[in-house]
This record gives sequence, C-alpha cells and structure tokens, in this order.
Amino acid sequence: MKIYVAGKDLERARQVMEQLKNAGHYITYDWVAHINDRSNMTQKAIDERQAIIDCDALVYLWEEDQESARYEAGMAMGLNKKVVVSGKDNAHFFTLPNVVVANSDDDVVDALIEVQ
Repeated sequence: MKIYVAGKDLERARQVMEQLKNAGHYITYDWVAHINDRSNMTQKAIDERQAIIDCDALVYLWEEDQESARYEAGMAMGLNKKVVVSGKDNAHFFTLPNVVVANSDDDVVDALIEVQ
C-alpha cells in the first residue's frame, strides 16, 4: 500500500515510516528527509500535495500544535482517501467512514487493515 505520513514530530514520523516500510508499505513522500530544504517551498508543497493524491492511505500523527499535518489530513479526507489517525480519537471528522483511529503509533500498521 502507498502511504503518506503526516505529522510534526520528526522522530515520531521517522519511526512510523520505518514501521510501515518494514511491513511492506511504500512511503509516497519522505518529508522528514526534506524538512530543512527551503530552496523551493512552492515545489515542496506541490510535491507533498501530489504524494497525498498518489497515496492509498494517509497516516495522521495528530498533535495539538501542528499546522501542515492538519492541511494534509484534510486534503486526504477531502479526496476520500483512507486515513488512520493516531494521537486523538474524539474529533468529529474522525467519524467519517474512511477514517480509522489507532490506539497508538504502534497500532498504525494494524489499523491500515481496517481501512482496506
């Protein structure tokens, strides 16, 4: 499955991406590897948007004080992509039929099965 991981915490995202790759999934865009590249922010935004369009599912590593990941998750929900949320369970958008809430980051791989 092609996965986009949206989050803020670099180490957390890196760990989840590694878990997903170890389970045989493909990461559509490793934004963690490009986080410090500010040479062309417009192209970076275009690449990330395309990676969301291309993914089969988005993993949303929810945190209270994030910005970009909310946009990414919103794009995925708007495109009716499968979404797995880890970190929060009581937002009304998380009740959409294409959204599954994982109990923790360790449960993300298993939660993807629920949205397949």
